Amino acid sequence: METYPENTLMGLEAALQCGAAYVEFDVQSTADGVLVVFHDVALERVTGAMGDLFDMSFDALQSIRVSEPERFKKNQFNEPIPALTDVVDLLLRYPKATAFVEIKYESVYQFGIETICEQLLKDIKPIAQHAVVISFHKEAIQYIKENSAFKTGYVLEKYDAEHHEHAQALNPDYLIVNYTKLIKGELPWAGDWQWMLYDITTPECCLEYANDVAFIETRNICQLLKHPLLIQQ
Repeated sequence: METYPENTLMGLEAALQCGAAYVEFDVQSTADGVLVVFHDVALERVTGAMGDLFDMSFDALQSIRVSEPERFKKNQFNEPIPALTDVVDLLLRYPKATAFVEIKYESVYQFGIETICEQLLKDIKPIAQHAVVISFHKEAIQYIKENSAFKTGYVLEKYDAEHHEHAQALNPDYLIVNYTKLIKGELPWAGDWQWMLYDITTPECCLEYANDVAFIETRNICQLLKHPLLIQQ
């Protein structure tokens, strides 16, 4: 997403083509219950159009394009908002890749845990062996654990005692946090989970955490995979 609009088929495939073994994307719901790969509820930041996902049908979204007008030149990109099933079809062409599929909490609050989670489980069933369901919403993760065999990841809003207790109760396969929230000089919480740190964009920061965590999420994977320090590592 450093060089392509976020959550687009174009951006995801670019990451896969340059060698990413894992990708992460966000899932929201339209007004008529179609799950789409999109971060916000409001359309404006990513598309330049006014309106909210929760007020629009999937068919109505077909005339809207993802361009991220604040980041990219006008008319540089003209990508559709993909349905989750479109992204699943893409991933089926890259069977060695694993997807971290994030349930956005706004859709859970708007439509309910069962409605969102059941549709998500149905949509990602074809990639069941290569998908991890993640969310900030701990009850959604608990629902996935209780109603499926999918691996799960809990995204921490805060790195504090309360969220540590939540993590211990959930016991997800992955704990995920912005690296800036960790305590400098201390190893992240020990447990049966694996750690993933996000918003890391430089090779130096990658190397700083490389021995302490299993996964690093970056918006610039293609460039980092070419960096000589990381290749040597």
